[in-house]
Amino acid sequence: MSPPKTKSKGELMEEIRELRQRLADATAQTAILNEDKRAEIALRESEERYRRLFEDDLTGDYVSTPDGEVRACNPAFVSLFGFADRQEALRANMASLYPSENDRAVFVNALKARGKLEYYECVRRRRDGTFIHVVENAVGVFSADGELQQIRGYLFDNTARKKAEQALMEAEERYRSLIEFLPDAVLVSDGETILFANPAAANLVGAARPEELVGGSLFNFFLPETQPEIAERTQRAMRDGLAGPPERRKIRRLDSALVDVETAVTPFVFDGKACVLRVNRDITARVTAEEAVLKKDREISLQIQKIEKLNAALTTLLEHRELESRQKLEGVRATLEKLVLPYLDNLKATRLDEEQRILVEVMLSNLTNIGSSFARQLSSWKTKLTPTEIQVADLLRLGRRTKEIAALLKVSPSAVSFHRNNIRAKLGLTRTPTNLVSYLRVVEESSGPSPPSPARRRLSSSRAPGGRSVGRRRRSRSSAAR
Repeated sequence: MSPPKTKSKGELMEEIRELRQRLADATAQTAILNEDKRAEIALRESEERYRRLFEDDLTGDYVSTPDGEVRACNPAFVSLFGFADRQEALRANMASLYPSENDRAVFVNALKARGKLEYYECVRRRRDGTFIHVVENAVGVFSADGELQQIRGYLFDNTARKKAEQALMEAEERYRSLIEFLPDAVLVSDGETILFANPAAANLVGAARPEELVGGSLFNFFLPETQPEIAERTQRAMRDGLAGPPERRKIRRLDSALVDVETAVTPFVFDGKACVLRVNRDITARVTAEEAVLKKDREISLQIQKIEKLNAALTTLLEHRELESRQKLEGVRATLEKLVLPYLDNLKATRLDEEQRILVEVMLSNLTNIGSSFARQLSSWKTKLTPTEIQVADLLRLGRRTKEIAALLKVSPSAVSFHRNNIRAKLGLTRTPTNLVSYLRVVEESSGPSPPSPARRRLSSSRAPGGRSVGRRRRSRSSAAR
């Protein structure tokens, strides 16, 4: 075996340079591989972050072709459109999620024209056929020649907000209609400037349309002396947020006529601004009626005062006439006691038969009642009877029997019984056990002593001109007669 060939120094140096170059190339290649590895790891991490962001995003994210083929979607997209799972969503076409094919075409054309769509509000169809309102941000991916190749969209369910907006719009429309047709005048102001007026307000102040009042000053319709108070009340309502009680005011119409109104003020938000809502009710007719009632009350009060004065004068006149009547009755009573009754008593003391004596007693009793100051009360029950019934009643009261009364009045006993029945009926004694004679005596005595006794007492107390009493003179005459 031949010994190895010895390399020259030059050859060794060349071999060393070659080995160094290989080592440098290997080192560079290793660095490139490490860089690629790090880039791959970073890419994987980025993709993972994007995937997690895509999967966990609350908006419905999707990637589709312009033809509507769904390439990718997240769980929110699946839930938003009511798919059973992701696979069902990937099998669907985006065109089926639009109310109509035209709506899909409008969306795609708008994206081609703008490149991206932001806050694009539209309506989509769920798998069960119900419609939902969505807000969509969409970005188009275009080729080098500008052809749309991919659509990346992000959908947010806006149905609840849309329903709330719709309900709010309907409520506002109802309230606006209510205010428009309200018979009371409604004015909304920011304190001074009128921002809203309903037709009733225009009619109240004499304007042709409510729009004529908008922008004008609220104080133009109130009297100058009340404007400071109205301004203070308006500011208090806006500052404290408290409604005030209704107040009566006078407003001046455009034709300068004054109208009585009842005004209520309450804080109100109009177009997002703190304002005051003022409701004015025309009470001119009520005020006019109240003034008429007050005027009538004053007239009635004056009439009552006149009537009271006349009544007082009439009362005085009646009292004066009653006094005169009493004086006349007293004169009659005195005349009877002095000039008539003594002679009747003397006549009774003479020799008279029984019939004559009874008639004298009746005359004496009746004349005594006539002379009494209570004659009207004493004889009030007699006004119900006829003259014959009065005679029968007087004789019954004196204790006379039916036959005796018949003989005295020259009538039959049956006629006396007939009169007795009539007396009982007129005095309300029919169908009662009350004794007629006793009743007549009680009625006569309830207004004063029985007729014969007071006559005799008065006559016995009266004395003759010679100083002797009438009673003594009667007894002397009786003795002389005997």
